[in-house]
Amino acid sequence: MASSSFDLLPQSIITSSILQFLQSRDWLSFRLASRSCYVAVHGTSDVFHAVGSESNKSDDDCLEATDEKNGESTPLKKELLSESESLWKFALVRDYGFEHAPNNSNGNNNNNSGDDQFYHSIRSPEDTNDETPFLRTSDVFKAPTAFSSWKHWRKIDRRIHSTRNPAAFIPRGERVVGPYFLRAASLWKKIEQWCENESSYKSIGREIQSSLLPGRGLDPNLLTSDGGEYDAAISALKAVYSFYSGQDGDSLRLGGLFGGSSAYDYLSCSRFEYPRFENDEFRVIVTKDIYNDGGKVFFMNTVTGQVFVQVGDICRPATPSKAEDAKNCRDSLLRWFEEHANRLAIGYYYVQEYRPSQYPSIRMISQFPTELDPVHCSRAVTNGVEVVASSLFVPGKQFSMAGGIFFFFFRLGF
Repeated sequence: MASSSFDLLPQSIITSSILQFLQSRDWLSFRLASRSCYVAVHGTSDVFHAVGSESNKSDDDCLEATDEKNGESTPLKKELLSESESLWKFALVRDYGFEHAPNNSNGNNNNNSGDDQFYHSIRSPEDTNDETPFLRTSDVFKAPTAFSSWKHWRKIDRRIHSTRNPAAFIPRGERVVGPYFLRAASLWKKIEQWCENESSYKSIGREIQSSLLPGRGLDPNLLTSDGGEYDAAISALKAVYSFYSGQDGDSLRLGGLFGGSSAYDYLSCSRFEYPRFENDEFRVIVTKDIYNDGGKVFFMNTVTGQVFVQVGDICRPATPSKAEDAKNCRDSLLRWFEEHANRLAIGYYYVQEYRPSQYPSIRMISQFPTELDPVHCSRAVTNGVEVVASSLFVPGKQFSMAGGIFFFFFRLGF
Protein backbone atom coordinates (compact mmCIF):
# COMPACT_ATOMS: atom_id res chain seq x y z
CA MET A 1 0.00 0.00 0.00
CA ALA A 2 2.89 2.33 0.70
CA SER A 3 4.11 2.12 -2.87
CA SER A 4 0.72 3.04 -4.28
CA SER A 5 0.63 6.13 -2.04
CA PHE A 6 4.01 7.27 -3.34
CA ASP A 7 2.83 6.67 -6.89
CA LEU A 8 0.27 9.47 -6.43
CA LEU A 9 2.88 12.05 -5.38
CA PRO A 10 4.76 14.28 -7.84
CA GLN A 11 8.40 13.32 -8.17
CA SER A 12 9.53 16.77 -7.00
CA ILE A 13 7.72 16.25 -3.68
CA ILE A 14 9.35 12.84 -3.18
CA THR A 15 12.88 14.05 -3.96
CA SER A 16 12.82 17.40 -2.13
CA SER A 17 10.43 16.81 0.78
CA ILE A 18 10.84 13.11 1.62
CA LEU A 19 14.04 11.49 0.39
CA GLN A 20 16.35 14.28 1.54
CA PHE A 21 15.36 13.51 5.12
CA LEU A 22 16.49 9.90 4.74
CA GLN A 23 20.02 8.53 4.63
CA SER A 24 21.29 8.18 1.07
CA ARG A 25 21.81 4.43 1.47
CA ASP A 26 18.10 4.10 2.33
CA TRP A 27 17.24 5.46 -1.10
CA LEU A 28 18.61 2.26 -2.58
CA SER A 29 15.94 0.29 -0.70
CA PHE A 30 13.24 2.84 -1.38
CA ARG A 31 13.72 2.57 -5.14
CA LEU A 32 12.68 -1.10 -5.02
CA ALA A 33 9.19 -0.32 -3.69
CA SER A 34 7.69 0.45 -7.09
CA ARG A 35 8.41 1.71 -10.56
CA SER A 36 7.53 5.26 -9.54
CA CYS A 37 9.90 5.07 -6.57
CA TYR A 38 12.65 3.88 -8.86
CA VAL A 39 11.97 6.76 -11.24
CA ALA A 40 12.01 9.20 -8.30
CA VAL A 41 15.49 8.02 -7.30
CA HIS A 42 17.03 7.58 -10.76
CA GLY A 43 14.90 9.66 -13.11
CA THR A 44 14.17 6.63 -15.28
CA SER A 45 12.72 3.15 -15.07
CA ASP A 46 15.66 1.76 -17.06
CA VAL A 47 17.54 -0.41 -14.56
CA PHE A 48 20.77 -0.12 -16.58
CA HIS A 49 20.85 3.54 -15.66
CA ALA A 50 21.72 2.54 -12.08
CA VAL A 51 24.68 0.53 -13.31
CA GLY A 52 26.19 3.78 -14.59
CA SER A 53 29.72 3.70 -15.92
CA GLU A 54 30.05 -0.06 -15.33
CA SER A 55 27.37 -0.90 -17.88
CA ASN A 56 27.97 -1.51 -21.56
CA LYS A 57 25.97 1.58 -22.36
CA SER A 58 27.63 4.81 -23.33
CA ASP A 59 27.27 8.00 -21.32
CA ASP A 60 24.68 9.29 -23.79
CA ASP A 61 22.69 6.08 -23.40
CA CYS A 62 22.63 6.63 -19.65
CA LEU A 63 21.52 10.23 -19.98
CA GLU A 64 18.89 9.47 -22.62
CA ALA A 65 17.33 6.39 -21.12
CA THR A 66 14.02 5.21 -22.48
CA ASP A 67 10.67 5.67 -20.81
CA GLU A 68 9.73 2.01 -20.57
CA LYS A 69 6.48 2.79 -18.83
CA ASN A 70 5.08 4.17 -22.06
CA GLY A 71 6.87 1.53 -24.13
CA GLU A 72 8.45 4.21 -26.28
CA SER A 73 12.11 4.71 -27.12
CA THR A 74 12.12 8.47 -26.48
CA PRO A 75 14.71 10.55 -24.61
CA LEU A 76 14.13 10.76 -20.90
CA LYS A 77 12.13 13.81 -19.92
CA LYS A 78 14.51 16.52 -18.84
CA GLU A 79 12.57 17.32 -15.71
CA LEU A 80 12.82 13.72 -14.45
CA LEU A 81 16.55 13.62 -15.03
CA SER A 82 16.97 17.05 -13.45
CA GLU A 83 15.13 15.98 -10.28
CA SER A 84 17.18 12.81 -9.98
CA GLU A 85 20.47 14.58 -10.65
CA SER A 86 19.64 17.24 -8.04
CA LEU A 87 18.88 14.50 -5.52
CA TRP A 88 22.24 12.76 -5.98
CA LYS A 89 24.12 16.06 -6.01
CA PHE A 90 22.51 16.72 -2.65
CA ALA A 91 23.81 13.32 -1.54
CA LEU A 92 27.34 14.18 -2.70
CA VAL A 93 27.22 17.43 -0.73
CA ARG A 94 25.81 15.80 2.39
CA ASP A 95 27.81 12.57 2.33
CA TYR A 96 31.15 13.35 0.71
CA GLY A 97 31.90 17.01 1.27
CA PHE A 98 31.20 18.51 -2.14
CA GLU A 99 30.27 22.19 -2.31
CA HIS A 100 26.80 23.45 -3.17
CA ALA A 101 26.49 24.62 -6.77
CA PRO A 102 23.75 26.53 -8.62
CA ASN A 103 20.93 24.30 -9.83
CA ASN A 104 21.22 23.20 -13.44
CA SER A 105 17.86 24.15 -14.86
CA ASN A 106 18.36 22.65 -18.32
CA GLY A 107 19.24 19.15 -17.08
CA ASN A 108 22.53 19.01 -19.00
CA ASN A 109 25.09 17.69 -16.54
CA ASN A 110 28.16 17.55 -18.73
CA ASN A 111 28.37 21.14 -19.94
CA ASN A 112 27.68 23.12 -16.80
CA SER A 113 30.92 24.30 -15.20
CA GLY A 114 29.27 24.95 -11.82
CA ASP A 115 28.04 21.36 -11.63
CA ASP A 116 31.15 19.78 -13.11
CA GLN A 117 32.63 18.95 -9.71
CA PHE A 118 29.88 16.44 -8.96
CA TYR A 119 30.81 14.19 -11.87
CA HIS A 120 34.49 13.70 -11.07
CA SER A 121 35.18 10.52 -9.15
CA ILE A 122 37.81 7.78 -8.76
CA ARG A 123 37.53 4.10 -9.65
CA SER A 124 38.81 1.57 -7.15
CA PRO A 125 41.39 -0.98 -8.40
CA GLU A 126 39.83 -4.35 -9.23
CA ASP A 127 42.65 -6.37 -7.67
CA THR A 128 43.62 -5.31 -4.15
CA ASN A 129 46.66 -6.65 -2.33
CA ASP A 130 49.73 -5.35 -0.50
CA GLU A 131 51.39 -4.42 -3.80
CA THR A 132 48.37 -2.56 -5.14
CA PRO A 133 47.88 1.11 -4.22
CA PHE A 134 44.61 1.95 -2.55
CA LEU A 135 43.93 4.45 -5.34
CA ARG A 136 45.71 5.46 -8.56
CA THR A 137 45.86 8.86 -10.22
CA SER A 138 45.05 7.20 -13.55
CA ASP A 139 41.67 6.08 -12.20
CA VAL A 140 40.20 9.57 -11.91
CA PHE A 141 37.29 9.82 -14.35
CA LYS A 142 34.18 11.81 -15.19
CA ALA A 143 31.02 9.91 -14.31
CA PRO A 144 27.96 10.04 -16.59
CA THR A 145 25.54 10.73 -13.71
CA ALA A 146 25.71 12.10 -10.19
CA PHE A 147 24.54 8.71 -8.90
CA SER A 148 27.44 6.96 -10.61
CA SER A 149 29.83 9.43 -9.01
CA TRP A 150 28.24 8.93 -5.56
CA LYS A 151 28.44 5.18 -5.95
CA HIS A 152 32.21 5.28 -6.53
CA TRP A 153 32.76 7.56 -3.53
CA ARG A 154 30.69 5.19 -1.41
CA LYS A 155 32.87 2.28 -2.54
CA ILE A 156 36.03 4.15 -1.53
CA ASP A 157 34.43 5.00 1.81
CA ARG A 158 33.49 1.38 2.47
CA ARG A 159 37.01 0.21 1.57
CA ILE A 160 38.59 2.66 4.00
CA HIS A 161 36.31 1.38 6.74
CA SER A 162 36.68 -2.26 5.72
CA THR A 163 37.55 -3.28 9.30
CA ARG A 164 34.01 -2.47 10.37
CA ASN A 165 30.81 -4.39 9.93
CA PRO A 166 29.68 -3.80 6.31
CA ALA A 167 26.22 -2.91 7.60
CA ALA A 168 27.58 -0.40 10.12
CA PHE A 169 26.65 3.24 9.73
CA ILE A 170 29.64 5.51 9.03
CA PRO A 171 29.26 8.88 10.80
CA ARG A 172 29.37 11.84 8.44
CA GLY A 173 32.53 13.29 10.01
CA GLU A 174 34.47 10.11 9.28
CA ARG A 175 33.48 9.74 5.64
CA VAL A 176 35.85 10.57 2.83
CA VAL A 177 35.83 14.13 1.51
CA GLY A 178 35.62 13.73 -2.25
CA PRO A 179 37.16 17.09 -3.23
CA TYR A 180 40.18 16.34 -1.01
CA PHE A 181 40.77 13.04 -2.82
CA LEU A 182 40.53 14.76 -6.20
CA ARG A 183 43.05 17.39 -5.07
CA ALA A 184 45.34 14.63 -3.81
CA ALA A 185 45.08 12.84 -7.17
CA SER A 186 45.97 16.07 -8.98
CA LEU A 187 49.06 16.82 -6.87
CA TRP A 188 50.34 13.24 -7.09
CA LYS A 189 49.83 13.35 -10.86
CA LYS A 190 52.14 16.37 -11.03
CA ILE A 191 54.73 14.58 -8.92
CA GLU A 192 54.50 11.49 -11.13
CA GLN A 193 54.99 13.60 -14.26
CA TRP A 194 58.03 15.28 -12.71
CA CYS A 195 59.49 11.90 -11.77
CA GLU A 196 59.02 10.59 -15.31
CA ASN A 197 60.88 13.53 -16.85
CA GLU A 198 64.32 11.89 -16.92
CA SER A 199 65.86 14.25 -19.47
CA SER A 200 65.40 17.28 -17.25
CA TYR A 201 66.14 15.78 -13.86
CA LYS A 202 69.03 13.36 -14.41
CA SER A 203 66.88 10.29 -13.69
CA ILE A 204 66.57 11.15 -9.99
CA GLY A 205 62.83 11.28 -10.54
CA ARG A 206 62.74 7.62 -11.50
CA GLU A 207 64.67 6.73 -8.36
CA ILE A 208 62.28 8.68 -6.17
CA GLN A 209 59.25 7.20 -7.91
CA SER A 210 60.55 3.66 -7.46
CA SER A 211 60.95 4.32 -3.74
CA LEU A 212 57.34 5.41 -3.20
CA LEU A 213 55.23 2.90 -1.30
CA PRO A 214 51.72 1.93 -2.50
CA GLY A 215 48.90 4.04 -1.09
CA ARG A 216 46.93 2.80 1.89
CA GLY A 217 43.42 3.41 3.16
CA LEU A 218 43.58 4.87 6.67
CA ASP A 219 40.64 3.90 8.88
CA PRO A 220 40.08 6.54 11.61
CA ASN A 221 39.49 3.76 14.14
CA LEU A 222 43.07 2.58 13.63
CA LEU A 223 44.65 5.94 14.29
CA THR A 224 44.48 5.75 18.08
CA SER A 225 45.32 3.00 20.53
CA ASP A 226 42.18 3.58 22.57
CA GLY A 227 39.81 3.19 19.61
CA GLY A 228 38.89 6.86 19.57
CA GLU A 229 37.45 8.51 16.49
CA TYR A 230 38.58 11.62 14.65
CA ASP A 231 36.45 13.87 12.49
CA ALA A 232 37.24 15.86 9.37
CA ALA A 233 40.65 16.96 10.74
CA ILE A 234 42.27 13.87 9.19
CA SER A 235 40.35 13.94 5.91
CA ALA A 236 43.32 15.42 4.04
CA LEU A 237 45.62 12.77 5.54
CA LYS A 238 43.40 9.96 4.27
CA ALA A 239 43.33 11.54 0.80
CA VAL A 240 47.10 12.05 0.45
CA TYR A 241 48.08 8.59 1.73
CA SER A 242 45.54 6.77 -0.44
CA PHE A 243 47.82 7.19 -3.49
CA TYR A 244 51.26 6.81 -1.91
CA SER A 245 52.11 6.05 1.70
CA GLY A 246 55.74 7.03 2.12
CA GLN A 247 59.20 6.16 0.78
CA ASP A 248 61.31 3.07 1.18
CA GLY A 249 64.18 4.21 3.37
CA ASP A 250 66.66 1.36 2.94
CA SER A 251 69.28 3.42 1.13
CA LEU A 252 70.80 6.68 2.40
CA ARG A 253 72.03 7.39 -1.10
CA LEU A 254 68.46 7.87 -2.29
CA GLY A 255 67.26 11.45 -2.18
CA GLY A 256 64.03 12.19 -0.37
CA LEU A 257 60.90 13.43 -2.11
CA PHE A 258 61.18 16.80 -0.36
CA GLY A 259 64.89 17.34 -0.96
CA GLY A 260 67.35 19.08 1.28
CA SER A 261 70.61 21.01 1.43
CA SER A 262 74.28 20.52 2.14
CA ALA A 263 77.25 22.67 3.11
CA TYR A 264 80.67 21.61 4.37
CA ASP A 265 80.04 18.54 6.55
CA TYR A 266 76.31 19.25 6.96
CA LEU A 267 73.77 17.22 4.99
CA SER A 268 69.99 17.22 5.28
CA CYS A 269 67.39 15.49 3.13
CA SER A 270 63.70 14.98 3.92
CA ARG A 271 62.00 11.69 3.08
CA PHE A 272 58.25 11.11 2.77
CA GLU A 273 57.46 8.90 5.77
CA TYR A 274 55.13 5.96 6.12
CA PRO A 275 52.43 7.23 8.52
CA ARG A 276 53.57 6.87 12.12
CA PHE A 277 50.96 7.97 14.62
CA GLU A 278 52.25 9.37 17.88
CA ASN A 279 49.09 9.09 19.96
CA ASP A 280 50.45 10.75 23.07
CA GLU A 281 51.18 13.91 21.10
CA PHE A 282 48.23 13.65 18.68
CA ARG A 283 50.38 13.91 15.59
CA VAL A 284 51.52 11.91 12.58
CA ILE A 285 55.00 12.27 11.12
CA VAL A 286 54.88 13.22 7.42
CA THR A 287 58.56 13.79 6.58
CA LYS A 288 61.79 13.09 8.43
CA ASP A 289 65.42 14.00 7.88
CA ILE A 290 67.26 10.93 6.55
CA TYR A 291 70.62 11.96 7.96
CA ASN A 292 69.87 13.74 11.23
CA ASP A 293 67.90 12.18 14.08
CA GLY A 294 67.13 15.62 15.49
CA GLY A 295 66.76 17.22 12.09
CA LYS A 296 63.79 18.79 10.36
CA VAL A 297 60.46 17.01 10.85
CA PHE A 298 57.10 17.87 9.30
CA PHE A 299 54.09 16.53 11.16
CA MET A 300 50.32 16.94 11.10
CA ASN A 301 48.29 17.58 14.22
CA THR A 302 45.53 14.96 14.18
CA VAL A 303 43.19 17.15 16.24
CA THR A 304 43.26 20.27 14.03
CA GLY A 305 44.78 19.00 10.75
CA GLN A 306 47.45 21.74 10.80
CA VAL A 307 50.91 20.86 9.45
CA PHE A 308 53.94 22.01 11.46
CA VAL A 309 57.68 22.02 10.84
CA GLN A 310 59.92 21.27 13.80
CA VAL A 311 63.70 21.41 14.23
CA GLY A 312 64.82 20.74 17.77
CA ASP A 313 62.76 22.96 20.06
CA ILE A 314 61.67 25.26 17.23
CA CYS A 315 58.18 24.51 15.94
CA ARG A 316 56.00 26.63 13.67
CA PRO A 317 53.07 26.18 11.23
CA ALA A 318 54.14 25.02 7.77
CA THR A 319 51.09 26.58 6.07
CA PRO A 320 49.26 29.84 6.77
CA SER A 321 46.47 29.31 9.27
CA LYS A 322 44.01 31.21 11.40
CA ALA A 323 43.58 29.98 14.94
CA GLU A 324 39.95 31.03 14.97
CA ASP A 325 39.15 29.20 11.72
CA ALA A 326 39.27 25.44 12.33
CA LYS A 327 38.22 24.62 8.75
CA ASN A 328 41.24 26.54 7.47
CA CYS A 329 43.50 23.92 9.08
CA ARG A 330 41.77 20.81 7.77
CA ASP A 331 43.31 20.95 4.31
CA SER A 332 46.71 22.15 5.59
CA LEU A 333 48.42 18.91 4.50
CA LEU A 334 46.91 19.19 1.03
CA ARG A 335 47.97 22.82 0.65
CA TRP A 336 51.50 21.96 1.77
CA PHE A 337 51.75 19.01 -0.66
CA GLU A 338 50.17 21.04 -3.48
CA GLU A 339 52.76 23.79 -3.08
CA HIS A 340 55.59 21.26 -3.34
CA ALA A 341 54.00 19.55 -6.37
CA ASN A 342 53.49 22.92 -8.09
CA ARG A 343 57.13 23.89 -7.48
CA LEU A 344 58.32 20.63 -9.00
CA ALA A 345 56.03 21.16 -12.00
CA ILE A 346 57.32 24.66 -12.80
CA GLY A 347 61.00 23.79 -12.27
CA TYR A 348 61.34 25.81 -9.10
CA TYR A 349 63.99 23.44 -7.70
CA TYR A 350 67.39 22.40 -9.00
CA VAL A 351 68.63 18.84 -8.79
CA GLN A 352 72.12 19.04 -7.31
CA GLU A 353 74.86 16.55 -6.57
CA TYR A 354 76.33 17.13 -3.13
CA ARG A 355 79.63 15.77 -1.83
CA PRO A 356 79.59 16.23 1.93
CA SER A 357 82.79 15.26 3.73
CA GLN A 358 81.19 12.65 5.98
CA TYR A 359 78.86 10.99 3.44
CA PRO A 360 79.01 9.54 -0.08
CA SER A 361 77.97 11.91 -2.86
CA ILE A 362 74.23 12.16 -3.34
CA ARG A 363 71.94 13.71 -5.95
CA MET A 364 68.82 15.29 -4.56
CA ILE A 365 66.30 18.09 -4.90
CA SER A 366 67.96 21.26 -3.63
CA GLN A 367 65.90 23.45 -1.31
CA PHE A 368 67.99 26.53 -2.07
CA PRO A 369 65.81 29.20 -3.75
CA THR A 370 66.22 29.59 -7.52
CA GLU A 371 65.62 32.39 -10.03
CA LEU A 372 61.89 31.65 -9.91
CA ASP A 373 61.94 33.12 -6.40
CA PRO A 374 63.33 36.64 -6.98
CA VAL A 375 62.69 37.62 -3.37
CA HIS A 376 65.15 35.04 -2.01
CA CYS A 377 67.45 34.58 -5.02
CA SER A 378 69.62 37.12 -6.89
CA ARG A 379 70.94 36.91 -10.45
CA ALA A 380 73.36 39.20 -12.22
CA VAL A 381 75.32 39.09 -15.50
CA THR A 382 78.56 41.04 -15.83
CA ASN A 383 80.87 40.83 -18.86
CA GLY A 384 79.20 37.59 -19.94
CA VAL A 385 79.53 35.96 -16.52
CA GLU A 386 76.29 34.94 -14.82
CA VAL A 387 76.16 34.75 -11.04
CA VAL A 388 73.18 33.26 -9.18
CA ALA A 389 73.17 33.43 -5.40
CA SER A 390 70.66 32.45 -2.74
CA SER A 391 70.61 31.65 0.95
CA LEU A 392 68.85 29.14 3.15
CA PHE A 393 68.35 29.38 6.90
CA VAL A 394 68.93 26.08 8.67
CA PRO A 395 67.67 26.09 12.25
CA GLY A 396 69.46 24.12 14.92
CA LYS A 397 71.28 24.84 18.14
CA GLN A 398 74.29 22.85 16.92
CA PHE A 399 75.18 25.78 14.65
CA SER A 400 75.01 28.76 17.00
CA MET A 401 73.46 30.14 20.13
CA ALA A 402 71.06 32.04 17.88
CA GLY A 403 69.40 28.74 16.99
CA GLY A 404 70.47 28.44 13.37
CA ILE A 405 72.73 29.51 10.54
CA PHE A 406 72.47 30.77 6.95
CA PHE A 407 74.00 28.70 4.17
CA PHE A 408 74.77 30.42 0.85
CA PHE A 409 74.60 28.88 -2.62
CA PHE A 410 76.48 30.31 -5.63
CA ARG A 411 76.35 29.26 -9.26
CA LEU A 412 78.52 30.63 -12.05
CA GLY A 413 77.69 30.47 -15.74
CA PHE A 414 79.44 31.67 -18.88
